Amino acid sequence: MPLYSDKTIEEIKRKLSIVDVASSYTQIYQKSGRPWIKCPFHGNGQERTPSCKLDVEQSRYYCFGCHATGTMFNFVMEMEHLTFPESVEFLAQKAGVELETSDKKSSVVNKDREERDALFDLYDRLTKTFSHMLLKTESGKRALDYLEKRKITTDTILKFNLGYAPQDPKWLYDFLKSKSYSDDFLKKSGLFSQNHYPYPLFVNRLMFPVKNWQGKVVAFGARDLSFRENAPKYINTPETLIYSKKHNLYAFYEGLDSIKKEKSVIVCEGNFDAISLQQSGIYNAVAPFGTAFTSEQADLISRYAERVDLLFDSDGAGQKATEKAIVMLQEKNLETGVLKIEDAKDASELLENYGSQSVKNILLNKQTGFSYLVNNGMKMYNIRTPKGKSEFVAYLRDFVNVTFSQVEKESYVQRISELLGVGQEQIYSDLSHGSVVKRVYEEPKLVNQVHFEPLNTSAISIDLYLMLIFANHRDLFAEYTKVLNFGDLKDKEAQMIFVALENMRRSNMGSSDEIFLSLFADEKVRNDVNTSFELEEFKRERPQVVIDEILDRLSLRKKEEERALISLQLKQGEQDGIGSDDLKTLLNEKYSIEKEILELKNRLFNDRRVVENE
Repeated sequence: MPLYSDKTIEEIKRKLSIVDVASSYTQIYQKSGRPWIKCPFHGNGQERTPSCKLDVEQSRYYCFGCHATGTMFNFVMEMEHLTFPESVEFLAQKAGVELETSDKKSSVVNKDREERDALFDLYDRLTKTFSHMLLKTESGKRALDYLEKRKITTDTILKFNLGYAPQDPKWLYDFLKSKSYSDDFLKKSGLFSQNHYPYPLFVNRLMFPVKNWQGKVVAFGARDLSFRENAPKYINTPETLIYSKKHNLYAFYEGLDSIKKEKSVIVCEGNFDAISLQQSGIYNAVAPFGTAFTSEQADLISRYAERVDLLFDSDGAGQKATEKAIVMLQEKNLETGVLKIEDAKDASELLENYGSQSVKNILLNKQTGFSYLVNNGMKMYNIRTPKGKSEFVAYLRDFVNVTFSQVEKESYVQRISELLGVGQEQIYSDLSHGSVVKRVYEEPKLVNQVHFEPLNTSAISIDLYLMLIFANHRDLFAEYTKVLNFGDLKDKEAQMIFVALENMRRSNMGSSDEIFLSLFADEKVRNDVNTSFELEEFKRERPQVVIDEILDRLSLRKKEEERALISLQLKQGEQDGIGSDDLKTLLNEKYSIEKEILELKNRLFNDRRVVENE
């Protein structure tokens, strides 16, 4: 490798500062008049406050967290995974400094570096050639007409260096061979089929040059213009020495200035969407390649932004991609929002049909990532049932668990608790260990006491009172399982009796009191049930009268909870912008429930009360 002269090193340091270098990777913060950054070398730059100080005078950095330190060359070596000579070359190009070696006879160069430079040169040359084909040739007119139909302007075509790959499959190989490229090099270029060399990957396609964060073209995306049914609509350059799909984002370089200024990014689904947004004045729009948004792309964004708004398609694949991205971004400690498009499938279609102002209006229809998940969860799961509540919590588990801030996490748990009508302790338990019901009833908690307070029937819940009646009239339980569910009970002791009754009903273990009592591992429950066998009020001749009244009371309680939940959903909808159809559905549900509540109250309070244990 070449050994570069002190003159070269000093010239680079004269033209660049450590701030210039660091700002290409991350945000600069001012503390006490000095520049700081969130250290990219520990915690992936996700710390809450900047811990890495930049010394402009000495052109050095020092992190008080991980104690990483060095010069701007060390910084680039770490960030770009380069050797020292390669970092000198990298910064020399950035500073516009001519390289000079201390040993003029040195001819040893890094082979990979040489090949990388050759690939950069090739892709730059082809970008210009494809652009010429689009704008200046007759064969490119069809592609130009297609762009015009999609409402893409000439300025946008030039900004993104859009181009056209000719229909002749021999053209690309002949063109590059005329420029003296070897077959060995072309086979590794990512431009030709690996199985059918020298057949090109890009034939009769609209070309989208992909630039890295430095503005160098590293790959191409290509849209088919033959419109044949079996032709893949989009194809991309495969992995090469200069291109890794998961580390790059389309339109990131074109939007970088806006991203740094606004400290936010809009991630949409496709190349045309990013182009349409930027053409409409939303310059911080980028796109992964398809819906495969990666952790590495999130890391790239986190260098420059604090917030990400997602704008994937509204189809099933887009929704799944949105859910996955929300969790991924939450784990990176990035604030997340979700944008919604109405009257079109995506931003590109919106521009084509309604113009730039309609695209700008996308920004008005936004909700937080958490609200998006909550609303999706409520559509997927019936949160009025115990099973649905458990599934709803499981659906949100990854998002809540990756939340860095305990304060933020607690606010999410509080929100979930209010929506479900379940205690926060139970929510935390499910988030940590899965289903609370399984833990309580598969491994009942033993009580150390052997002496218990006498069963006070006037102080127990109506849930427990009901189940003690069934414990004494087990022959009636099967009949009432048609209208009574486990989830209707809130009292844990009552729930344990329900499980024992259900197990006994489904098995052939017998019907004696002793067998029934043996089903309880919890001594207090077993004691209460055993006590009930001695009390006359549980042995009444017509227990159905009491059972029916308590079931009405449980139904009333459940309906009132449903009404409260719908009221919360309506409130949530007002905050997040609920659609008119959804609003109408909720209002109809609320009206129906209120009618049922009134009927239950009339039936309960117009009849003689039998029990007073509510």
